[in-house]
Formats: sequence, structure tokens, C-alpha cells
Amino acid sequence: MDIKQSQIDSLIDDVAYLEHEAEALKYVIESVPYDESPEGGRSISEILLYLDHAQQNYYRRVIEDAFKSVRPINLNAYSRPEDTFEVDEDLLKDIQKLLYKISKHRVALLNLIKNIQLIDWEREISRGKETLTLYEFVNQMVRKERSTLKEIADLVMAYQNSKQVQREMQSRNPDQ
Repeated sequence: MDIKQSQIDSLIDDVAYLEHEAEALKYVIESVPYDESPEGGRSISEILLYLDHAQQNYYRRVIEDAFKSVRPINLNAYSRPEDTFEVDEDLLKDIQKLLYKISKHRVALLNLIKNIQLIDWEREISRGKETLTLYEFVNQMVRKERSTLKEIADLVMAYQNSKQVQREMQSRNPDQ
């Protein structure tokens, strides 16, 4: 696969966008019950904590190792983030601190990615019989994180819509 500089620039923009999303959440997160878990799901704060865990303990390690290693690396040698994730109750209670950590970690990841030379993006990473480039691996990370952030945005919207319905019902029935 021939990777072009324009693809890398776009990928860097996507990684930077994810950092801006974490920053933006700081301003709206307090208006929703971020610590409440919907039935059968994770709370917003748990989702954010998982996102940070996956980035720090899986994606970043793989990216660094692929960048340093002269041989292809095998993803089977790394523990999957869903298998190693543990909830940090203290961090869940301090959502602003959690968002700050995510932002800080994102900036560090962004700097790491910016320092990878064009030729190094073609380094191979294997998963079983499948082989992908470092570029494809990071691109998959971005897609997964975007999906996770969309999940959070959907939860925020659901909470806000629920509040709106409650306000409308109260305005129609002021006796309640």
C-alpha cells in the first residue's frame, strides 16, 4: 500500500479532532447525568474512562512498538483493552479530571503520530493471518473512537431530550 502525505495529514487532523471533542465535552458534561449507567450499558464517564484506557494501554503501545521495531509486530502479543479495563471509581467521580487526562493523553499521542515519518506508516502489523499497515491500524483506532464519541453524544442527546420532555410536561400541567 502506497501511503501519501495527504492521507497522513488527514489522519493527524482526525486524531486532533478527537482531542478537541474531549475538550468540548468539558463544557457540556455537567448538564447531564454522566455517572448514571443506562440499563445494560456503561455511563458516559465509564465510556470515557475506557476510551482513555484503550488509547494509553493498547493503541499507544502498539504505535510506539511498531515505530521502534524493525520487524512486523503481532497484535496477539498485546492484551485487548476490553480484557484489561478496570473502573477507577475515584476518577469516575471527577469527570473534569478525567476529561483533562484524556485531553493530555490525546496531545501526547498526537505528538507521537506527528513524528512518524511517511515511510514508517507502511510498517506492518499482523493479527493472526491478517496484515495491516501502521496507518491502517491508527485509522481503525480513529474510527473506533469516533464511534465511541458518537455513543456519548447519543447519550447526551437522550438525556437532554428527556429533560426537554419533562419541562414541556410541567409547563402543560403546572399543578404537578
